[in-house]
Amino acid sequence: MHPTPLEILTHVPKYVWVILLVITIIGLRQCRETAMRPRRLVILPALWLIFGAWGVEKSFGLDGLPGLAWLVGIGLGAGTVRALRWPGQARFDAATRRFIVPGSWVPLALMLSIFALKFASGMSLALHPGHATHLGIAMASSAAFGLFSGAFLGRAINILAVRPRSGGPVVA
Repeated sequence: MHPTPLEILTHVPKYVWVILLVITIIGLRQCRETAMRPRRLVILPALWLIFGAWGVEKSFGLDGLPGLAWLVGIGLGAGTVRALRWPGQARFDAATRRFIVPGSWVPLALMLSIFALKFASGMSLALHPGHATHLGIAMASSAAFGLFSGAFLGRAINILAVRPRSGGPVVA
């Protein structure tokens, strides 16, 4: 017999809810126009790549096909976002040496999707440990982790690309 949703939720570690709160706050901040230094632009994709790698490693292992699916997902996510040129209308302010990024609900949606995927994957594996060895589940989950993480990577690349090339490297 399977536990009820309430039983599942009451056994979730408290730190999971703290992570959800932090993700929500960060995502809500992305909903308004923001001035960002280049280093800050790189932090979010780096964190999601680490979180994605951790999710794949913890659930299925990064070696073999799950790791390859994760890498392919990163490439597809970054490539798709690059092709879509998201976020549009980002610009570089030479006076402040910051990137002005338009507000969007998309980062919040992506962050909550990554959280939901990790949560569902963890719950699924806790309730059905055999899923960890099911190649289809491992490949689909790993590719999804990569896809979402790659979207943030593509976004950062697109934003950084709006800086004029003649100004030399940005180190701020």
